[in-house]
Amino acid sequence: MISYRQKQQIGKLSVYILLTIAAFITLFPLIIVLSSSFKNESELFNFPFRFIPEKVITTNFLRLMDRFPLYIWNSVKLTTTIVIVQLFTAATGAYVFTKLRWKGRDFIFGLYLASMMIPMQAVMIPQFLIIRNINLYDTHLSLVLLGAFTAFGTFLIKQYFMSIPDTYCEAARIDGAKEWTIFTTLMLPMSKAVLVTQVIFSFRFFWNDFFTPLIYITTPSLKTLPLGMTDFVREQYVYWGPQMAAALISIVPVLIIFLFGQKYFVQGVSSSGLKG
Repeated sequence: MISYRQKQQIGKLSVYILLTIAAFITLFPLIIVLSSSFKNESELFNFPFRFIPEKVITTNFLRLMDRFPLYIWNSVKLTTTIVIVQLFTAATGAYVFTKLRWKGRDFIFGLYLASMMIPMQAVMIPQFLIIRNINLYDTHLSLVLLGAFTAFGTFLIKQYFMSIPDTYCEAARIDGAKEWTIFTTLMLPMSKAVLVTQVIFSFRFFWNDFFTPLIYITTPSLKTLPLGMTDFVREQYVYWGPQMAAALISIVPVLIIFLFGQKYFVQGVSSSGLKG
């Protein structure tokens, strides 16, 4: 007869096995990319697939040395700028919608949230016409302006701000603190978790964004990393080896950002739903 302790051990073992299988399924595409990055073109399509290459090569990475350092720099510069701008607009917007009382606040915030329900395809052409008419087409500034505001980020930070008692702000106002002082010295230091969470969300999205640069960027020297990966796509052939190498490189910054911020990420996501 199986004892209660043995049942617990069997249950834990079953959970660990299921989690291991789920982790392998999740990481399987990454393993494929890692393996394919060090294979030649002929070996990529061998069947059955071999995770360990017959002959490890670095040619795929060497073929990236021509233009891809510039593409990586463009992605780093653009993504960092957009994340900083978006974090500022989302945090200030969240403060205004949470800690300041003014007529029509909830109605306007509702309209702001409703903008998330509008599909990108519906506003794509008007946005393009505006960018072209103000002579910002084929510039990095156009991408910064298009990504400067985020309804989701404002909502996320607002939910976290709502968990901070209003008495802190009221006490600061009694002491003579201005709203900007309250925002920068009180609210932001208490909200590190949700701010890091927003940084992770924004960085992941804009670092991997392919569609927007495809529309607004035509000059090769202005291409971002995802857009630059199309350099290996020809009319009759796709160079999969270099593409896999470029994809592997593009994954690294996102992993680094998440690994350094995962503690704040979990705390920020869980805390943002406490009140609302």
